[in-house]
Amino acid sequence: MANVSFRRYKNTDYDAVRLLFEEGMKSHIPSICVHILKLPQAQTVLVIAFITVFTISKSYLLSLMGVTAVLAAGWLLVNTNFNSYVEKCHKDDLLDIEKSYMENKKSCFWVAESNGRVIGMVGVQPTGDTGDIMVLRRLSVAKDQRGQGIAKSLCKIVLDFARKHGAKCVNLDTSIIQRPAHKLYEHLGFEKTEVRLSQTLPGRFANLYVLYFSYNIKQ
Repeated sequence: MANVSFRRYKNTDYDAVRLLFEEGMKSHIPSICVHILKLPQAQTVLVIAFITVFTISKSYLLSLMGVTAVLAAGWLLVNTNFNSYVEKCHKDDLLDIEKSYMENKKSCFWVAESNGRVIGMVGVQPTGDTGDIMVLRRLSVAKDQRGQGIAKSLCKIVLDFARKHGAKCVNLDTSIIQRPAHKLYEHLGFEKTEVRLSQTLPGRFANLYVLYFSYNIKQ
């Protein structure tokens, strides 16, 4: 983690932060596609597509082309859902990062920087009026900078901030496909508190679960 510095967000980071979030989310697309292809329901769809086309055409080539078309459609659907989620977040707290994270004394946003490039980010916000429960949000590290402990350092910054501001716990949520993140949170002392199946139709078909973690702060 040489030449990496951590600092609070500045307005000049705006475009870099939004781009880093988008790239981070899209980097999970291959993992989610592999996850889906391992599911019995996805494999059943592919088999049905093959048999249907073969029954009609009596051609193995056309049947394989039909399966390829289903795979392409599935990839497009996954990509569209990720793009929609990124757009939603860009219109939510990432639309005005200064207002969302820097105006309240119990919220903050940090970036990791290397050679003038923003390579990591994380934010924290309070929930409710008391601010004794905080939420870790938007943790992301550039794909070519992962494995150096940057995400771990960003999480520790959030936990230190929460402790200094009297929070009792820090909560977060993540998807089932982000297994390296699960290990990181558990290593830091977060405990898994709940697992919920996605409520969207594509999410339910793909068996996408959201995992909730909590870190109890000892004052």
